Amino acid sequence: MNILFLCFFSIVISLSVVSVNASIQNLATDKSLYHDGDVIHISGKVDYVETSPFVILQVITPDGSGFAHIDNIVPNNDGTFSKSIRAGGDTWYENGKYIVKIFYNGNLEKTIEYVKSPTSSNTPKPSTPTKAPSNDISEPDETFNENIGTETTVYTDIFVENPKMRILGYPSFDKSPQYYIDRYNNEPEYRSWFDSQFPEYSVTEVVGYTPTHITNFPSGDKSPQYYIDRYNNEPEYRSWFDSQFSGKTIYDVLGFSTYIPDWIKTYAQYWGIGEISDHEFMTGLDFMLTNNIIVIPNFAYTEKNTIGEIPSWFRNTAQWWSDDLISQQEFINSIKYLIQEEIILVD
Repeated sequence: MNILFLCFFSIVISLSVVSVNASIQNLATDKSLYHDGDVIHISGKVDYVETSPFVILQVITPDGSGFAHIDNIVPNNDGTFSKSIRAGGDTWYENGKYIVKIFYNGNLEKTIEYVKSPTSSNTPKPSTPTKAPSNDISEPDETFNENIGTETTVYTDIFVENPKMRILGYPSFDKSPQYYIDRYNNEPEYRSWFDSQFPEYSVTEVVGYTPTHITNFPSGDKSPQYYIDRYNNEPEYRSWFDSQFSGKTIYDVLGFSTYIPDWIKTYAQYWGIGEISDHEFMTGLDFMLTNNIIVIPNFAYTEKNTIGEIPSWFRNTAQWWSDDLISQQEFINSIKYLIQEEIILVD
C-alpha cells in the first residue's frame, strides 16, 4: 500500500512539474554563441489560446541582476512564434552566458553565450532616449526560421511626445482648456511661464482638445474630469461614448494618452499571478522605462537605476490594470509616484 501511495505521489509530482511549462512546447535559438551585431533568431511553439495574445521574452544578463532585452512576440494561431533581435549594445555589457526566457501561461528558458568582438566598444546612452531599444532590428528583417519554417519581420516604433504629459499635473484634470487659455491671454506672467516651458507648442496644443467627428465634443469649457466622471458614473453615457469611439479610451479622446504597448499589460498580468517574480517585474519595468518602451515624458533615466522595496499597493494596481479594472493612465500615474518617491531612482 505504501509503495502504491509513493508511486501515485511520484506521478502527481511529475505531472505538476510538467504542468508549469505545459503551455510552452519548445524554445530554440539558431546558434549558441553570438557576437556584437549578430542577429539572434528565437523561435518556438506554445499551446495558443486567444485570451493570451503575447509571448513575453526576456534576455537576462549573466549576473542575473538585469536584462539585455525584454520584448513581446505575437504567436501564430497554430502556436508557432519567432523573433529576431540583435546582440550587442549598452545592455549587453559583459561576456558570458545569457538566459533567454519566455512566458506564456508558464515559462521556459535556455542559455546562449555572448562574447564581445575584440574591437567593439559600447557607446554611452543618451540621457533622454528618443526611440525604442536599439537591439531590435530597425529595418524589416525577413529570415527563414529553421526550427519553425516561418518568416519574421521586425520593426521599431518612434515615440512622439504628448505635451500634456510633460509636466506632472499640468494641465489639471479639474480645469477646462478655456481656463488656461484665458490665463495665457490675460496674464503676462503666466504667458511668460508657459512659453518658457513649452517653447515649441501653442497653448491650445498643450491644454486643448483635439476636434472629433462630433461637433463641440469635447467642449473647451468643460474639464477632463467632467467627462471622466460621466463616463465612469453614467452607463448610458459610457455606452454612447464607446459606440462613437471604438477602440479608444476616454483618456485618448481627451488627449491624456501615454505611449505604453498593449503587451505590457500581459507582463503585469503574469506578475500578478506570480509567474514573474517581483525582482523580474521591477527590473523589467526599469528596463522598459530606460529604453523608452514605456514612455513617461520629462523623465530622464540612468543606465543603471536602483529599485527599492515594492509597495504592496503597486502589485494591486498592476493587477487591476491587467484586468481592465483601472485605466492605463492610473497605472502610469502609479509609476510616476514610484519615481517621485525614489522607489525607482532616476536622474
